[in-house]
Amino acid sequence: MKPLSGLRVLDLTHVLAGPYCTYQLGLLGADITKVEAPIGDMTRIWGGTPAQLAKRIGSGFVPQNAGKRSICLDLNKPEAQACARKLAEAADILVENFEGGTMEKFSLDYATVSAFNPGIIYLSISAFGRNGPYANRPGFDDVVQATSGYMANNIRGDGPIRTGGPVLDYATGMQAASAVLAALLLKARTGKGQYVDLAMQDVAMLLLNRNTSIAASTGLPPAPADNREAPLLGRYQSKDGYVMLAGYFPDHCRAICAAVGLPEYADLTNAAFKSRIEEIESAVEAQLQTKTSAVWDQIFSTEKVVAGGVQSLEETIASGQPTARQLTQEVASAAGPQQVTTAGYRINDGVFGPDGGVPMLGQHSSDILLELGYTSADIEHLIASGALIQGPDG
Repeated sequence: MKPLSGLRVLDLTHVLAGPYCTYQLGLLGADITKVEAPIGDMTRIWGGTPAQLAKRIGSGFVPQNAGKRSICLDLNKPEAQACARKLAEAADILVENFEGGTMEKFSLDYATVSAFNPGIIYLSISAFGRNGPYANRPGFDDVVQATSGYMANNIRGDGPIRTGGPVLDYATGMQAASAVLAALLLKARTGKGQYVDLAMQDVAMLLLNRNTSIAASTGLPPAPADNREAPLLGRYQSKDGYVMLAGYFPDHCRAICAAVGLPEYADLTNAAFKSRIEEIESAVEAQLQTKTSAVWDQIFSTEKVVAGGVQSLEETIASGQPTARQLTQEVASAAGPQQVTTAGYRINDGVFGPDGGVPMLGQHSSDILLELGYTSADIEHLIASGALIQGPDG
């Protein structure tokens, strides 16, 4: 049983943040109808194998669109807009992440949709939100990292750095899914539809929660963190890479010393440890460079020390821990099986994963309209007019 089974989501999103939100809703059982323009979601051609790119299901598209159905509509045509409004009328949830004014242009804005579907949960995702001095200003993950204070919190080498991932897109998608669940609970209590306005910049500042609170209270945020914040607290070189030590408290520091083979420091009193900290720091640095990051990681794990080797994603996957957690799941695609992520938590020792494969562009166009009551003749007319594109079956 999945908590959102039976709910229908109209997915009017593209690129990453919006599609990752609707992907999360799909993992929870919602039926996701993804509306794509004739050129398709731009992520369809973002990397992957030649077979994936030939089918336009690139590695940038697969991870947040598995399990969805795709209908291809040219929303610049009135006939396609009418189809989209029919979809909105049948939907329980609508998610969009277009530039401000686009939904009004297509008569798919909240005021219009809620007039004929008053119970709709309508989520609007944007870079800066729909109000305030930056209302409807466009932006992507990297731009929002710059404007939100997020990059300024991560200064290395020659200046602020952009965090990879792209972390803000995915964090926004998860926060957006949480917002939809909150709106559904409000609807259950009030019987009324809900409008949700979510901004990527707000999410970025939530990820800096403590710093955001301090800056808002005092006008002065804490200084950016470095790779080392204190003795035995931060990044250290190993024989072939790096490890992270988390010596936040004296007991942590003593455990680190014992684990790296320096027991003479593990039994020191707090005062003695503090008085010899430079000597200890130097000894630990030298000892860490005698073994590889992988060996140290295994030692830290065995000894239950709060430290770990800096690993690549491949190394983390090869460790077996993500597999044990069922963090990924195999799904079918026209280019062969693909691994995609699940919901990232376990309920009653089970996980929520996608229920279907990766859709080709417009793969389900006709099926979706037939479910809405369109006849075969209606669909043929829409295809002939260019308003609807029926893609391959995959």
